[in-house]
Amino acid sequence: MDEFTNNEHILGNRLLNIYQSMTEWIKQKRTQFPLSSHEESRDNLLAYLYVKEMMSHDLIQAIEEEGLSSIYGHESHIISSIELLLRRLQAPAFQDIDIRKITRQQAKQLIAERARTVLGEGRRSRRTRIMVTLDEQLIDEPEVMEQLLLHGMDVARINCAHGSPEIWKKIIEGVRQAEERLQKKQQWEKRCRIYMDLPGPKVRVDSIVSNTYPVKLSVRKDEYGQPIQPVTGFLYLHTPLSFPSEQSDVSFVLEVATNESITMVSGDELVFIDVRGRKRRLKVIDVIAPSCFKVELSNTAYIQKGIWFKHKRFSLLLQSVTPIPMKAIVKKGTRLQIYFDRTHFGAAKMDDAVKLTTTLPKALRNVRVGHRLYFNDGKIFAMIQNVTNKYIEAKVISTGRKNKMIKKGMGINLPDSLMHLTVSSLTDRDLQYIPFICKYADMIGLSFVHTPHDVAKLYRILTEQGAPHLTIIAKIETRAALHNLTRILMEGLTLPSFGVMIARGDLAIEVGFENMSIVQHDILALCQAAHVPVIWATQVLENLAKKGVPARAEISDVSLGQKAQCVMLNKGPYIVEAVKMLANVLEKEESHPQKRAKMIARYMDQQGVFR
Repeated sequence: MDEFTNNEHILGNRLLNIYQSMTEWIKQKRTQFPLSSHEESRDNLLAYLYVKEMMSHDLIQAIEEEGLSSIYGHESHIISSIELLLRRLQAPAFQDIDIRKITRQQAKQLIAERARTVLGEGRRSRRTRIMVTLDEQLIDEPEVMEQLLLHGMDVARINCAHGSPEIWKKIIEGVRQAEERLQKKQQWEKRCRIYMDLPGPKVRVDSIVSNTYPVKLSVRKDEYGQPIQPVTGFLYLHTPLSFPSEQSDVSFVLEVATNESITMVSGDELVFIDVRGRKRRLKVIDVIAPSCFKVELSNTAYIQKGIWFKHKRFSLLLQSVTPIPMKAIVKKGTRLQIYFDRTHFGAAKMDDAVKLTTTLPKALRNVRVGHRLYFNDGKIFAMIQNVTNKYIEAKVISTGRKNKMIKKGMGINLPDSLMHLTVSSLTDRDLQYIPFICKYADMIGLSFVHTPHDVAKLYRILTEQGAPHLTIIAKIETRAALHNLTRILMEGLTLPSFGVMIARGDLAIEVGFENMSIVQHDILALCQAAHVPVIWATQVLENLAKKGVPARAEISDVSLGQKAQCVMLNKGPYIVEAVKMLANVLEKEESHPQKRAKMIARYMDQQGVFR
């Protein structure tokens, strides 16, 4: 900083040189990013990138020590801010250059307009919208849907990685019916937006088996310890070629063996002694096929291979038990074998390793020894130990303070394995869902976007479907997306309606938890410079939504999220309470300065100083 010696003349000349070279650079870059509209956002984004790259820390510090504002906090109007600095420093030969610039107030209005286009109208009491993830349980809870709308839900999110079009349609109908009921009561005026996430190339656990025994088959009980309803499952007389699709009333699959010729009908019972010595009964409730039966268990049992099921005419020996959804307990040191195909998986010999397949085997092509492997947003951490032509072998390094469960449908992250080189961001499954989304949704989330070409491809498909108006939300959750973020934003500026979601779950795995704070701040800054609305997502008030009690750090996270135009909540049994809390915090953060000052004084008025 000695080179500036606090001299305004030197400081002004240095800043003027940066400004002049910046404007020339922007003119050159315009040909790379041609736009028919939103030129002011393009030029401002380019200016922010140039200034961030070229202004040294010493220069920024010298500007601040002169009592002037630096570039921080001025991302949305950086060109105007630099021109204002130059005037105050009385820079020589200063003149406005013909580039598209925008003032602070104009930038604020522009972001607000685009937020209305993308997210719908805000509320009278707050500008920041609230997005809530909905699931099929809410189909049968119309009162909860009404409470979500009344207390703050502005956008309803449906994650298309789960459920089916039939379920999604019922959820959307539930939202619209709740709005109609509230309108009749004169309690609702606006329209809740529907946002649907494409599943994208998310790698998930498909099938899983382990030698973890015994397996607990739990029957729900009331507060007095009495069974409420039986658990049901399938019993096979041979190894099933495939497990049944997930059904809400199926909790297990049993494979049994016998040398006898058997027949069973509904009502037949199989008596057995579980590993604790408790007498239990399986009751046949349906005959699916001569070798497949649907059975129910009325009391909790612990079972394992080798247990005998006794019918009045024959006996069956248990060969295997598989919980539904399939799951396995892992701890530090557990061996994992991830198979490339179901043939080798089915032929694998049982040992101490947990064996599994994935929903996207080709995503594993670039996996190498030493690469990191995460399950469930980082709750389970493993390292790749070996790669064969049949499977990848890994070793669990950490599960936190407790053993953890790996189960069917759980997300997998391989941050070192360059998945974007082998997997397109738009999968065949995505393409199947797009027509439904075009018909019923207002916004579509592009999961695992890597490049601007992914955004352009989705827009072309939407146009072919007759839905070019549909808002595209680019979910930033990979390192490739971070490196291409400027170009993704530029592509978004060519669209009728575009926004960005900071999907912090997968992104934190990609960049490392320790770097997440810096990365999310920079994403926000780039989006502010481009005047693109942002959705702040993942684990916001998660403890409150799931357990009913907020963690202290969650409230601070909400304050950071208020810099975005929308904050997303995930599902949970206490989701209404989470919406109320989020709305309350956002309203206080956005309240009028005088009202805010009074509220702060209530808790922070310093006694014995002014009176």
